[in-house]
Amino acid sequence: MTSVVRASFLISIIFLSACSSDEISNYSGEIYGTSYIIKTTGKPSNDLKEKIDAELNRIDYVFSTYKETSLISKINRNEDVKRTEEFTYVLNLANQIAQDSGGAFDPYDENGLDFSGIAKGYAIDRIGHLLENNAIKNYFIEIGGEVRTLGTKYGDNWVFAVERPSTGEKTPYIAFKTPKKGISVATSGEYREPNHIWGDGPRNILSTTVAAKDAATADAWATALYVLGKEQGLKLANENDLAVIFIDEDGESIQSSSWSMIQL
Repeated sequence: MTSVVRASFLISIIFLSACSSDEISNYSGEIYGTSYIIKTTGKPSNDLKEKIDAELNRIDYVFSTYKETSLISKINRNEDVKRTEEFTYVLNLANQIAQDSGGAFDPYDENGLDFSGIAKGYAIDRIGHLLENNAIKNYFIEIGGEVRTLGTKYGDNWVFAVERPSTGEKTPYIAFKTPKKGISVATSGEYREPNHIWGDGPRNILSTTVAAKDAATADAWATALYVLGKEQGLKLANENDLAVIFIDEDGESIQSSSWSMIQL
């Protein structure tokens, strides 16, 4: 089966905060048509929020197909521009997942390249690297429902929850403590925004959540496996050792064999 995925709206992970008497710094804002929340421990530099926003906006001008002056828009217009190292990295990763998923994930559309299903995850990874380069070893990053964590909240695990897939009020379906060594998690589904993911497939699941070492990989695979559906998606997840949890149309969860191995 060959499918084309143009966009991915990942909203199915809820941040669950825990009480602590220690200082947790909070950063939030709007980006990529959604919102972000970042939590860190300790006392970061005064200009960290400025650095976060600058990096998020920089990435937007690389991968956004909605900005005429972005690098990807110029490439799609066949302008004489040089592909940067990070652009090539994301393109190669997208092409690899497209190949491994049998085309269920496809970074191309009728207008050329479209990284909507992977760029947000890549942005989260870049913010993680930015925080670590600023001596922050404990953080929780969430952009539009996708998550990357590292470390703890002064010894307490960060906690996230997969949202119950429904059109009503957001409520947690199942919650997890994240491992101290860090993890990235992305969810794909159309229950709040129907028909925004393109591609032929059974669509017999409500949401797909993927945990991986980096958010870009989790982002792309969550979209691909959602398109493939319950049977083929689970088969492919097991073949590729992907940690995945599906929520089907009856509200039941189905886990890949690697989900229990991620030690959440």
